[in-house]
Amino acid sequence: MRRRTRTRTIAALITATAALTAAAACGEPASRTPPGAQSSAPPPVRGSAPAASGLSAVRIAVTVTGGKAHTAHRRVKVPRGAAVEITVTGDTADEFHLHGYDRELELRPGKAATLRFTADTPGVFEAELHHSGARVLELQVG
Repeated sequence: MRRRTRTRTIAALITATAALTAAAACGEPASRTPPGAQSSAPPPVRGSAPAASGLSAVRIAVTVTGGKAHTAHRRVKVPRGAAVEITVTGDTADEFHLHGYDRELELRPGKAATLRFTADTPGVFEAELHHSGARVLELQVG
């Protein structure tokens, strides 16, 4: 009986630690689709350049005008291990931040900035602009 209680306690601690880690990112957490639920999100956006993992590179273009972000899809699904390139072009200075991966881009007016990384952490991650507070997209890695 003690072993079962200890196992449950350890499982509860692991779950609580994961929840605290996810909540540690600044801003509001991205919404999550429960396991087994159907998502109405659009299909993955994929490029043609091969990634080191053998998967296609995912290229995401973002344009910021008047403090509002414009993308082809609000949620972008990518396979775990894929190379991701997010290119952001804006009309004002700002800072692009991808939560969960803690990656940032300094944006200058009229200049494209590109964030490159490997999507190796599964989950749903929100990207936002820090100065305007605009939500840019959600990156779903799975």
